[in-house]
Amino acid sequence: MLIGGSMSHPNVGRRLSTKTANEWYKMTGAYNQLRGQFLHAELGFKLVVDHVQGDAYAPPSRVRTIAELSSTGIPSSLLHSHIRRVAFADYLTRIAAQLIQDSQLSETATGAGWSGPKGGAFRINGPGQQVLERNSCVIKLSENTIELRFTVSLPAQGRTILGEKAHQVLLNAVPELVKRTLHFSSLSSHDVDSHVSSVEEQDYMRSQLKSRGLVAFVANGSILPRAGGPFARPMTGPKVVPFEIDSEHEVSLSRLNGHLVYGLGIPAGVTVLSGGGFHGKSTLLEALELGIYNHIPGDGRELVVTDPTAVKIRAEDGRSVHRTDISPYITNIPGGQDTRQFTTGDASGSTSMAANIQEALEVGCRTLLIDEDSSATNLLIRDERMHALVQNEPITPMISRVRALKKDYDTSTIIVIGGLGDWLSVADNVIVMNSYRPRFRNDEARLICQTHPSKVQIAERYGNLPNHSLGVPPAVVASKGPFAKRKDFILVPGLDQPILRTSTDAEPGIDLSSIDQLVETGQSRLLAAILGNVAKGKGPVTFSKLLPALSKAFEDDGLDAADLSSPVSGDWVWTRGIEIAAMLCRLRGMQESSQTL
Repeated sequence: MLIGGSMSHPNVGRRLSTKTANEWYKMTGAYNQLRGQFLHAELGFKLVVDHVQGDAYAPPSRVRTIAELSSTGIPSSLLHSHIRRVAFADYLTRIAAQLIQDSQLSETATGAGWSGPKGGAFRINGPGQQVLERNSCVIKLSENTIELRFTVSLPAQGRTILGEKAHQVLLNAVPELVKRTLHFSSLSSHDVDSHVSSVEEQDYMRSQLKSRGLVAFVANGSILPRAGGPFARPMTGPKVVPFEIDSEHEVSLSRLNGHLVYGLGIPAGVTVLSGGGFHGKSTLLEALELGIYNHIPGDGRELVVTDPTAVKIRAEDGRSVHRTDISPYITNIPGGQDTRQFTTGDASGSTSMAANIQEALEVGCRTLLIDEDSSATNLLIRDERMHALVQNEPITPMISRVRALKKDYDTSTIIVIGGLGDWLSVADNVIVMNSYRPRFRNDEARLICQTHPSKVQIAERYGNLPNHSLGVPPAVVASKGPFAKRKDFILVPGLDQPILRTSTDAEPGIDLSSIDQLVETGQSRLLAAILGNVAKGKGPVTFSKLLPALSKAFEDDGLDAADLSSPVSGDWVWTRGIEIAAMLCRLRGMQESSQTL
């Protein structure tokens, strides 16, 4: 059990004032006086209470434990690079989350009615399968400190505080948790090294892609299918087929120790992934989508790495689009609207997909990931018969632009195709999945195109990219400001344009459900914090200025830099500038202008 030794010594847990912890706890209705710092002399850490909830039903209190690195025994080898610090902090967060769960401290007390016991839950923002920078565990080399951040639902019954339960959590459980996480002697050095080395290796392999002329790599032996459920753990059992490319087409990347890893390398250019239904082509694409992230050991996708700028593109009926240049794909629409600054509150499949492509390219995407099943077919292709039937079609399909996209903007495309054979004529490489095994079929594809020719109109130039200038409406920071309780939605109470979530439910906010590469609610919470901070600024901002500034701030000050005016949080998880831009582009009521690049 996590709950361990009592802090009975009068100096243990002494507040950094004249009151001892025991005196403080005996004060009637004294939860609000928790705010401040307490010192645990024996274990050498500070307990910092940054925020105290207003009542048992309010958002939980926020608590930190801060220790000096020199007192923890943490080897300097775990701290000498950013990626190793991220991996080690991620490991500590996982250990803390598991200890809390094993001790049942994450469970909230529920009583009968208002007068029953409430609260008591002690939580840390536990990670999923990806290893990401998060502010649940923060290492500050400049201050020689490491801290863990928690939330605590301080217990109460009616109007009466439950001081004994609070004492149990804050003065018994927290010190034991610190001892078993921040004191390196309590950890398995083998497990720590395995976790950190695996993450560092993935980062190193990803860095080799560009110089090798690749946009993605999948190592032989990888386990791509997921078991389902909220945690996306790998599928297990005798029917699971490990990924393997034939030796004739396998390529290699180097490990940090110089040894080679062999597998499928997807070259830059236009790649078609095909195969029969249920043979694994979409499963492969889903693994490539998340190859922008590092994964925990045992996930099965540790050696799947993708161009870090890769973006999954889909149709998104009903999304809001603000003055985005979609003219490479759509022009001369009825009504005469200028598609170089296209605006709508209810985009169709084709216009939303065109906007998604253009917005991704604007902020640096150099690899598009597309699945035919989640796309607007009329934006992907237009065959000869439809050319003959419809003379005034405003859509130029992607098949006509994809070669020019590579030539003009050095942007590759990986697309899953099951029934649109004309795409074979524009592909540099064709990979066919057969019973979950990939095979290059370039020669067969060329022969098929010769035997069954089609007339695909190829554009010489791609066209312009948008250049947004954003003016976030002041209503965003009215009321409670933006916040996210789930991964797929940011609630913005101040907006007067609710989004219909179901046939009977509408909420004001930003729908993130079609941003497929968001993997944790903590990322949406970070996006909400960034939105609130941008809304507080004066004048419009451009992506070309905002995103580099945020990147530099995160590098210098960590994720807390997203909004330094907000209370200290442990709930934020790093996300790319690409997702930040995608979030802002979906905000309804945007006061914005846009130019073309």
